[in-house]
Amino acid sequence: MLKSVTIKELTTIEQIEEARKLEHEIWAVGSIPVHQTIATIRTGGIVLGAYLNDDLIGFNYSCPGYMEESIYLYSHMLGIKRNYREQGVGELLKIYLKDLAIDRGYRNCRWTFDPLEARNGFLNFTKLRSHSDTYIENCYGEMEDPFNRSLPTDRLWVEWQLVDNDYLRWDAKVDELIEEAIPVVECVPNMVGLPTLDPKQTFRMGEALIYDAYLLPIPTNFQKIKVESPALAEDWRYKTRHIMQEMFKQGYKIIHLIKKDEHISHYVLVKRTLFAL
Repeated sequence: MLKSVTIKELTTIEQIEEARKLEHEIWAVGSIPVHQTIATIRTGGIVLGAYLNDDLIGFNYSCPGYMEESIYLYSHMLGIKRNYREQGVGELLKIYLKDLAIDRGYRNCRWTFDPLEARNGFLNFTKLRSHSDTYIENCYGEMEDPFNRSLPTDRLWVEWQLVDNDYLRWDAKVDELIEEAIPVVECVPNMVGLPTLDPKQTFRMGEALIYDAYLLPIPTNFQKIKVESPALAEDWRYKTRHIMQEMFKQGYKIIHLIKKDEHISHYVLVKRTLFAL
């Protein structure tokens, strides 16, 4: 299927309107106004569409960002039609974005995503080699779309170096650290088979972490847990929030995600000093 997908830059009002309709279809709430998107494009932003034949099946919306005297591209929104998710369309959009952004002078791309969405974590860290050591509590406030309702909108702040000339060293080092990584807490199934994090509450805030690399479990399908056990989903939100914040505080960084099985995936967190990031 991927061989038949074409990525195009969207620049016309008609194309942006099509993307706006797809955004509404995916999130089932309000969408970015066309005039705002056009203004973003004219001031350095990039909007891409993924087409299967003539059908728009995905899009990526990015705008210029500025922080600490540094200009970067902020990839605000990536959306894929339901039937085409987890088939590599998001990666195609990001790689096309990378090449286009480099041509236009960007060297760094950033975005946020829900740290409990393993599908997004796999794309961001494992496929694209991005990294994160910043956790934002309730980043967008209350949201009513199906993906975000009922829980705080916690997000990881992700950084992606667009010009990557040392990926072979990176991959070799990641493989080495995965081999020695140990679980920071345990994860076990509950009475109905849903994964539960640190049921004995062994993780202690402020306790020194001494190993180079750790594994932090997250659900492979967090949306399923939200539907079947809202209380357990809330437990996952707050426990992972506190663990990530403490690990970031102690100098660790997320660099990879391992999909173990249909229930559990693992973030790989390593000492920041091990990489020139």
